[in-house]
Amino acid sequence: MLVKVNGINYDNKMVNVTELDIDDYGSVIPLEDLEFQLPSKDDSIVEILKNSQYAAISVQENSEGNGIITSADSMTLDELNKEKQKTIEAAAEKRDDS
Repeated sequence: MLVKVNGINYDNKMVNVTELDIDDYGSVIPLEDLEFQLPSKDDSIVEILKNSQYAAISVQENSEGNGIITSADSMTLDELNKEKQKTIEAAAEKRDDS
């Protein structure tokens, strides 16, 4: 899941993010604001999110119905722009194949 990191609540071990999507024209579209629990024993995820404006995260639902982030990879603005370009190119290829 591609997200924009909005803030981290260290007391509650929660992170607030906005889920993002990239449309066929390369526009980044905010889908919804979400809140996920941070893992209690993995400070590396907290460090990644703390130092990133954008990230690709994986989430696992727990028994209480809350999502817990299981992995996070930071994404720079340049990397986000590359993903946008890939999406534009893939959409153009689909249109050409039709």
